[in-house]
Amino acid sequence: MRNGYKVDFLGGNYKIELPQPGLALQADVLQPPGLPENEFVVPYINYSLLMSRSTKQALYSAANVNLNMMQKVPSKKGRNWFIDGRVGAKNQIPNYPYQGTLWDRGHLTRRTAVTWGKDTDYATKASNDSCAYTNACMQHKNFNEDDWRAIEMLVSSFKDADKLNVLTGPVFTRADRYYTREFEDFPVRVPAAFWKILSYVGEDQTLKTQAYIFFQDLPSIRNAKGRGRIRLKDMQVTTTEISFWTGLEFDRVLFESNPLKFYSGPELISIKKRNALLKKHAILVELDAGIAGAQSVDQAREKFPLEDFYEIIAEVSWV
Repeated sequence: MRNGYKVDFLGGNYKIELPQPGLALQADVLQPPGLPENEFVVPYINYSLLMSRSTKQALYSAANVNLNMMQKVPSKKGRNWFIDGRVGAKNQIPNYPYQGTLWDRGHLTRRTAVTWGKDTDYATKASNDSCAYTNACMQHKNFNEDDWRAIEMLVSSFKDADKLNVLTGPVFTRADRYYTREFEDFPVRVPAAFWKILSYVGEDQTLKTQAYIFFQDLPSIRNAKGRGRIRLKDMQVTTTEISFWTGLEFDRVLFESNPLKFYSGPELISIKKRNALLKKHAILVELDAGIAGAQSVDQAREKFPLEDFYEIIAEVSWV
């Protein structure tokens, strides 16, 4: 019944593979004790996720969304939070840190994004399945119900397609804050930001991608009035940037189908030209997300000044 994320959900010509952990993340990927050896991705109804050993939170959650088959879940049903025994209780954040605090169990894959299927009973089971603690991250109440809700609502009321793939995850940095209720508690690492990538087939039958990042910083948690001021297009970023922030390696098509550009790498050149460049210019360095030469680095710095980066670090480093 737990079908999990399907790579060919949008059609055989539009396959999107799950993100892969980069070299720095590989040792942190949890081998769920309830899954067969060397199976790391945990399947749920209409979505799947990959767990971090160190944070006990998901590295990402990936969902298939079919807006044409959405079902209405009966009131007060489909909201049963649970510890996933396949992952192990010690490998996930339980309810305790959330109780009586301003921190919400922030869904990565939203509950209403997976409540689709053949009938109401199936959708209710999917709704409950989204309430696994593995699919939750520490989100401040104001952030979860305000800024983050804006991008969740975009998915639920998406106008450009009926079927979407939605990848979501947290951003952890060296400046992260930690939350504990008692002195000897396990310190829960609070994500500095959250990202979401939407992919769909447009009317011209080409794959299209939108990527977003929302920082869980002081301005976003001071009040619950930010959603009215947010312009989602201002929150869009490149797939490259999310890869750099997270250490995840995304399917090549998520770079090529994202209209935003960051540097003169594979998002601007064909694979054939890329290979020719590597053979011709030894000075080029192939990174996880593509090729970056001196000109590319200069362009990136021009578009993202160092002082702006320091400002972001200052915002997410408060305790």
